Amino acid sequence: MKQFAFSRASRLRLRKEFEAVFDAGNKTVTRELVAWHSQGSDDARKIGLMVSRKTGGAVERNRLKRLLREAFRLTQRELKEGTRLIIYPKAGCAVKDLAQARGALETLRRKARLGNDGK
Repeated sequence: MKQFAFSRASRLRLRKEFEAVFDAGNKTVTRELVAWHSQGSDDARKIGLMVSRKTGGAVERNRLKRLLREAFRLTQRELKEGTRLIIYPKAGCAVKDLAQARGALETLRRKARLGNDGK
């Protein structure tokens, strides 16, 4: 099960990591999410989340972050190696369960052309 691991190294945590993606990355907008993405120098795929209070109270925001992290963990092998991804859910984001979170990330992956298969 090592292939599905989601360690602390899989997250963007520092301000300079976020700024590097914002500065060098591209922006992609879908119905539910806004994302900035870039390619890093190493092979690790990383995710960073920014969830506004406009999406709901603390319980809703934390649940949304957990769902998006889990969806990323399960689908990270489909992303190109070295992908850095910052996700910002839009106000009123309708993601309420894991299936919807995976669908939203899949839509984002296809629109931004971040997949291994070039799609």
